[in-house]
Amino acid sequence: MRSDGDDADFPFPLSDVSNGEWCPRPPSRRQRAAARLLAEEAERRARRLGITRREFLRSAAGTATAFWVLGTVNGLSTSGAAAPLPVTAEQCDDPEAAAELFAADYFVMDVQLHHVDLDAYGSVPGLGFLRFYPPEGQGDLQLLSQANFVKEVFVDSETAVGVVSGVPEGYPLPVETMAATRDLVNQLAGSERALSQAMCDPKATPGSPTAIDSLAHQVNDLGARALKCYTGNGNWWLDDPQVAYPMLEEAQRLGLRLVNVHKGFPALLGPGADEYVKSRDLPGVVADFPELRFVAYHSGYFPGQGIDEFLGVVRSMKRRHRKRVYAELGSCFATAFLESPESAAHLVGSLLKVLGSKRIVWGTDSIWWGSPQWQIDAFKTLQIPEPMRRQFGYPALTPRKKARILGKNAAELYGVDPKQTRCAIAGDALARAQREQGGARAGRSHRVYGPRSREAYEALLAHAAGRAPFSG
Repeated sequence: MRSDGDDADFPFPLSDVSNGEWCPRPPSRRQRAAARLLAEEAERRARRLGITRREFLRSAAGTATAFWVLGTVNGLSTSGAAAPLPVTAEQCDDPEAAAELFAADYFVMDVQLHHVDLDAYGSVPGLGFLRFYPPEGQGDLQLLSQANFVKEVFVDSETAVGVVSGVPEGYPLPVETMAATRDLVNQLAGSERALSQAMCDPKATPGSPTAIDSLAHQVNDLGARALKCYTGNGNWWLDDPQVAYPMLEEAQRLGLRLVNVHKGFPALLGPGADEYVKSRDLPGVVADFPELRFVAYHSGYFPGQGIDEFLGVVRSMKRRHRKRVYAELGSCFATAFLESPESAAHLVGSLLKVLGSKRIVWGTDSIWWGSPQWQIDAFKTLQIPEPMRRQFGYPALTPRKKARILGKNAAELYGVDPKQTRCAIAGDALARAQREQGGARAGRSHRVYGPRSREAYEALLAHAAGRAPFSG
């Protein structure tokens, strides 16, 4: 389940890692060139420093060098105002200088985190499908467990607070397990570092784990802080008064004010899902539920197409309604970034232009992408180059806007106080483990957990035969 090939020790993957909702594209010519160049640069720099290539790649200088390589192979400026991912030669050569590149101390709140309940996987006939689990003998399911999830996210990254997210049917991560993971993290931390959502499929049979009549249990007994749903699971619209509105009315009655809806990434949600994961239903439902706020998970991203459909829908909305629509960056930021730092700058720039910095929230879709630290590093370093701003009218991605996107916006949505003491208190076992290993990067496995080739993707689909698919 680790990265295939020679890039297993790279600080982040250089080509597609699917979260299972779409078929990963083969590495492009530039991505293959990036892998070769990074291997060469890492070997050369490691030799000069008197360390192994693996040790160099695990250092901040290794990440800085990978950023330089991405810019170079894509023909981009790698320093100055014209660079989407600016680094200096010194930062690539010197781990201490590189550490300064990533030293900015942001409050990071990740609103889309996943793991697997291994007991549920083994005990639910026909519903135990796990599309991230490779064929027999090719991986270790324990890597998707609660324990490894906690380590990857809360020890091996700068994530201060995370929201445990689920899937429509409640498997392979039942709502009770989501709450238990949240409680485990908070117990280890001695403070609130994790929250959980309520999952709902409005077309599910009453009495099912994620049916509408389960919401009272999920909110009152399990402490869910937001609702999450999938319009592409069963093909329904969020503005359908017969299907969706009973769910939204019940959520509102229970005191929830935040609705997260999967938009984009349609492939494994079933026939017709491509249409139902579009964002055309947002204007109607936002207008009809003025007390609710709506977050489009994945920002409505379609691989190879981007987020134009989502942006067009948002532009069409009345200004007072648009203010209650948010975009979430899970998987879309990582996917765009792997295409090119310039693509990531366009993604973020277009969201800033249409939504503004106060309505974009940070999410990584981890654990599928491994530790979210590389995505945090990439966003910290990213800038929208001055020429791009002039040509497309994008705002600058300032440190203040980064702070809002990385954590402050989500904190406001979930009622979390960013200034609350956490991560450094004496009783925080997670923060202590992070310090003892030498920081968030020092213990990262550099693993990724999704398929990276069409063959691996199809093998997972074959492994899932007979099971209605779920999404990340």
